[in-house]
Amino acid sequence: MRTPVRVIDEPTFAARLRQALKSADLANVGAVTGPGRSGAIAAAYASHILGIPFIPYGARCPDQFKILIVDTARESGRTLRKAERRYKLNAPVVVVAFEEPPRVMFWYEAPKPQHYRHERSYRNAEAQPPASSLAA
Repeated sequence: MRTPVRVIDEPTFAARLRQALKSADLANVGAVTGPGRSGAIAAAYASHILGIPFIPYGARCPDQFKILIVDTARESGRTLRKAERRYKLNAPVVVVAFEEPPRVMFWYEAPKPQHYRHERSYRNAEAQPPASSLAA
């Protein structure tokens, strides 16, 4: 049996991330990063919310800063523990927006139809009546 998945929309994610950031001790944090695609998205949000630089995951953080490691969701915590080890010299602070279970999925992951530019123009052309019928 499939586990139900809750799709989190952008306003809910942003509010939850702000709440998580408020409850963390962010003194002396000078940069933010996040593992993987969802971590990068969460880190970019945190960067804008806090007004601190975003550092791509794996890039070196300046020694004088603590680093904030952010992710959208945590299930086992393995990914974030690995990130903490990677940045251990920067006294990492870890923040996560959602704890799993229950499983969450985010608005940018939700199933949606994929259309490429050439397919859209082709479909639009199919919707038009043939040129010969326009002349009549």
